[in-house]
Amino acid sequence: MGKKLKHGSKFAQMGNANNKKSKKRGTRGGRSLEKEAERFGRWGGLCDPVKLKDAQSNKALHIHKIKSFPSDFLKVLPSGKTVREIVEKHRYPNMASELKALPNTGKILLPLDHLDPATIPVGTPPFIIMSNTVFGAGGTWLRAAKPAHLLKHDKNRSVSEAWHLGVWEVTGKVPRLTSETKSQTPEAIEAIDVLLRFIKTNIAPKISGVFQEHAPAQWEALCGAHNRVLNELGSQFNLRPNLDMGGPFFTVAAKEAGSGVTHIDWNDDRAIYAFVFAVGDWEGGEFCAPQLGIKIPVRPGQVLAVLARVLCHFNKLLFRHSDPVVVDCTMMF
Repeated sequence: MGKKLKHGSKFAQMGNANNKKSKKRGTRGGRSLEKEAERFGRWGGLCDPVKLKDAQSNKALHIHKIKSFPSDFLKVLPSGKTVREIVEKHRYPNMASELKALPNTGKILLPLDHLDPATIPVGTPPFIIMSNTVFGAGGTWLRAAKPAHLLKHDKNRSVSEAWHLGVWEVTGKVPRLTSETKSQTPEAIEAIDVLLRFIKTNIAPKISGVFQEHAPAQWEALCGAHNRVLNELGSQFNLRPNLDMGGPFFTVAAKEAGSGVTHIDWNDDRAIYAFVFAVGDWEGGEFCAPQLGIKIPVRPGQVLAVLARVLCHFNKLLFRHSDPVVVDCTMMF
């Protein structure tokens, strides 16, 4: 990305500050939401009782400390065969039923600050996985518009094909719009833009906040990349403004039912998060990380941030009314 990122464990302390227990109130009980809102007003601020209730119900913070940094895939040739061989060699659990389930509510952080810094690659952000509820359940999908698949199907990831939407530079010298973004029927382009508008409005701003709070060095690098993209593609963004997510990610990979095959996202940057969430009419699923021996329950409205170039992973659907659409947002540079 043209900028060397430095690992700083001090950022990993930020999540722990939220985990301190507050002092108990007197025996008369706590204040009502309306009274809390009034106090905010007297202090010169604003407080919405509904938002306050949501914050109180989702305040749980779960810290899961991993035993060692998962470095199996940092210096190997990228291929699905490589993933299968390493998983088999180390006897990593390859079924969701064999993995330990983390809590299905609240915010989840997997920090790295307790590990030997010498074992962590330079530039790695302070958490290897983060998960939290950041948007209201909902969203829409493209199936009725029948957008075309124009890229080769990667069977090392899943049985279903993905659409790659937005900006791509992995196989080129300058950023460009993917063929699946622009080479579609007018109906498909309209449906794609509706999906992207939902992501841009409801999710991208929250992800920007996550970068700024938990990975400021990576956010600075992303802002530089975003300026470069604007210089190259500004006129095309003017025609389709929902393609510009504002910097936290540039590419949206979307597929029905997600990726059920253990894989590595080889095109991702090792120091930049991929953000995974699902939209549509669905109830839940699990994000599985065999190297860590864990699975993280994923519910509507939750977004999971993961170093997908470092951790092999797959997802397992638990319940569904119809196939949800799993969306992976990242930087394909």
